[in-house]
Amino acid sequence: MTLLKPYLIIIKSLLFYLFDSMALLKAPSQLLRELKLVLLIRQDAIGDFIIWLDTAKEYRKLYPPEEYKIILAGNKIWCDLAEDLPYWDEVLAMDVNQFKTFSRYRWNFLRKVRNLGIQISIQPTFSREFYNGDAIVRASQASLKISSVGDMCNRNWLKQFIADSWHTELIPASKEPLTELERNAEFFSGFQSKQNLPSYPKMEVSESWEIQELNLEKYYVLSLGADKSYRLWPLTSYAEIAQLIYEKTGWKGLICGTEKEVNLGEQIQNICYAPLENYAGRTLLQEFAWLLAKSQLLISNETGSAHISAAVGTPTVCILGGGHFGRFVPYPALPRQTNYLKPVNHNMPCYNCNWECVYPIKEDEPAQCIQNVSVEAVWKEVEKTIEADVS
Repeated sequence: MTLLKPYLIIIKSLLFYLFDSMALLKAPSQLLRELKLVLLIRQDAIGDFIIWLDTAKEYRKLYPPEEYKIILAGNKIWCDLAEDLPYWDEVLAMDVNQFKTFSRYRWNFLRKVRNLGIQISIQPTFSREFYNGDAIVRASQASLKISSVGDMCNRNWLKQFIADSWHTELIPASKEPLTELERNAEFFSGFQSKQNLPSYPKMEVSESWEIQELNLEKYYVLSLGADKSYRLWPLTSYAEIAQLIYEKTGWKGLICGTEKEVNLGEQIQNICYAPLENYAGRTLLQEFAWLLAKSQLLISNETGSAHISAAVGTPTVCILGGGHFGRFVPYPALPRQTNYLKPVNHNMPCYNCNWECVYPIKEDEPAQCIQNVSVEAVWKEVEKTIEADVS
């Protein structure tokens, strides 16, 4: 089966190409519009979106609202939050998983994008996706279709050849390792032919996002989930940290996450004597951002929660593994800026394995680089934040 995999990928790529070609037949005539339409395309996860806000705001300056209408085609998991931000005029939410199928949903979404009458299509993502972002660039049928040359390790030669042909311009990307913040700045610099320096993402929190029933003067937040079980710091370790925080401060802890993570909250409540309220599955993304902004501290796995927390200015302790070390976290050192995201990790020679772990991982257990992060190391960073708050 392993020998057949490259050929199956080629067949799948060609089938999607033909499917999309049929969906995009008979393009409508372009309508005269008062404003030129710009399509920004991002289908990645919450954390990637938050990190991108550093340069996302610059597109609004480049394309002022009196001349341009900016439409953001985004991943539906963060589109509710995106709709409350002032950097675009419309948000087009996409179910990424459903889109990546031979389905009526994909067919209709492609035609919807085609019918918008886009003039400029921009995909700033460094790791482009053939079936998602690149396909939407193609569907836009814009006169200018611009993406990054990007990281092609996630595609074969056929995907690269086909997808590159759908663009009018590919912005060069440095081959040296850079953080995602630096990649975003690099793309925008190439896009506007003028240097753009990276900044830590910032997000203003609206009081309209307030959770009315939350009446805690001081509290901290635990974010226990991650997209894969091997990236989860053990619940027993989180429980120890919660107990230490309670003994030192008396603060109550809130457990936050998605509906899928409700059970994680229940499990830690059963093993921890410190007071913890399970908010998993109870907040919209905007409400979660407000909750983080009002908290004293977040302790989290490497997920979107950590990036949101840092963006709203909350001290954030992030338990970090080695799979993508240095790409998303840690943030780069930037002069005269406050970095609220503090990673805690256990260095190993196998770092940057792209989560293709060289050690055997038992089901529902963390990778060694996560398992080896000690409670003492996390508590040392948490205690610094507590003492700074007291002082």
